[in-house]
Amino acid sequence: MNMATPTARRLGLTAATLALALTACGHTGAGVGVGVGDEHPAPQSLTTPEQAVQKLDALLDEALSGIQPPLRHWDGWPRSTEQSGGIDDHSKGYAIATRDRHIMTKVSKAKYTALMDMAERDWKAKGYKITSVNPNQPALFAAAPDGSSVAMLFGAAGNITLQASGGGHIPVIRDRDPFGTPTPDPVTANGNLDVIPTDDDPFWSH
Repeated sequence: MNMATPTARRLGLTAATLALALTACGHTGAGVGVGVGDEHPAPQSLTTPEQAVQKLDALLDEALSGIQPPLRHWDGWPRSTEQSGGIDDHSKGYAIATRDRHIMTKVSKAKYTALMDMAERDWKAKGYKITSVNPNQPALFAAAPDGSSVAMLFGAAGNITLQASGGGHIPVIRDRDPFGTPTPDPVTANGNLDVIPTDDDPFWSH
């Protein structure tokens, strides 16, 4: 388990929310040369799944590097989403990689705004384009300079996830996990995914 300092499966966040976020960040496949009714995907320069994950890990590290005091975390296994489009919902011939970084430092709800503001300032300084901020159900979405996307998502149970998507187009691989043999995610004693923060921090937790 990666507990690096400092640098879902979020509880209480819907798939629809994430879909809208990825749309805002440009990762639904639109705008890459495949229009409605196209029969074939546009030629793509594909990267390997390993290279994509390396880029996502670097993006996650960069997105948290400006957060002080630093936040402890563990990284989920990456996943691949095949992209499709057109009226027949045909495959575009590539997939997008995504990885979640689960924050294990307890952040009090009173500090959510401070955390989002700190991340937003740092991301803008690094050239990220902020695409959406939701203070009501806290969430922050941005597009990185290389076209990847990053999001900070707050769950109803106090869990916080940093999510990165992109890192280049990867091949569509259906008969096996494109990222190798999955490492089991940590779980709690009752078998639930271990995403509820438990690490107390003098600043963030109070």
